[in-house]
Amino acid sequence: MIIRLIGPVIAALLGLFVLSYVVGDNLLYRLALHIFVGAMIGYAGGIIVRDVLLGMALPGLLSNPVSVVIPLTLGLLLLFKGLPRQAFVGNVSVAFLIGVGAAVAMGGALLGTVVPQVQATARALGSASLNAQRFGLLDGLMVVCGTVCTLLAFTFTASEPGSDGALWQKVLGVTSRIGRFILVFAFGVAFAGVLTAALSVFIGRMHAFFDLALRALGLGL
Repeated sequence: MIIRLIGPVIAALLGLFVLSYVVGDNLLYRLALHIFVGAMIGYAGGIIVRDVLLGMALPGLLSNPVSVVIPLTLGLLLLFKGLPRQAFVGNVSVAFLIGVGAAVAMGGALLGTVVPQVQATARALGSASLNAQRFGLLDGLMVVCGTVCTLLAFTFTASEPGSDGALWQKVLGVTSRIGRFILVFAFGVAFAGVLTAALSVFIGRMHAFFDLALRALGLGL
């Protein structure tokens, strides 16, 4: 029974070490942070060795060596980043990673955010959407206007006084203020969600601490 308490006790101690950061940076917090980072790096290293090197690279090298030449070469070049004088050798691998990462991020942003948002905004004025909404056309117009005002909030152009674009600048100023208000409201809701999640984790940790204390007292420890 005492052996079963070793894991919860260690978890509780590490949780208390992390919570000690409330009173400022201290040795216990740094110890817990180093343990977490070390465990994460060790776990990631084990996954890389088991799944990437032994699970993918080695079988590919034995069955079809040509298919793994480029990945292995880029990986070996990346190791030179650990050597200050030869770090420039790994620039090719870093450039490849940045290029692929930027392309994937751009494609994900377009296909996963921009295009679905445009489609959802267009559907807001569709007959099916209007019939499903409580206020019908008003709800659809609010969605469209809110989206347009939010996009115009990122417009930073200005016209000279007395020019033909002065009226447009006034309209743009009003819509951008509305868009900024919508952004502030959205960020506030997102922050409230993050805070609620953090409080939920904190309550869970406190419940674990009290449960451990009660179990320890029940065992007479």
